[in-house]
Amino acid sequence: MHCFNHPDNVAVGLCKCCSRGLCADCAADLGHGLACRDRHEQQVEAMNMIIEQSARIYSSAPKNILIGPIFFLFMGLLFAGFGLFSPNGISAFPLLLGVGFILFAVVAFVRSRALFRGQP
Repeated sequence: MHCFNHPDNVAVGLCKCCSRGLCADCAADLGHGLACRDRHEQQVEAMNMIIEQSARIYSSAPKNILIGPIFFLFMGLLFAGFGLFSPNGISAFPLLLGVGFILFAVVAFVRSRALFRGQP
């Protein structure tokens, strides 16, 4: 492969932004990829930052899989308890709402756990 800007020069790599072949004179090495010198350096730095942030967020997600299901379970128990023990007898709407929250908590937990199974 040859450089996009200098067809006589051999390319040392591809720009991470535009995927053009770059020679040593045209390439700016940013550590996590090459960029067209004085053209795509900012875009490649932004892409690298987004990738690093996404990896950090994704790695912390398995630790937080219980927050949502615990909240939904609490709300379900609260509504179901209010529906069962209301002063006027059993109230159907809060009871059904509570059961819905509890079912949603179980589904959210199972889906989250399946998504992050095998993650450290």
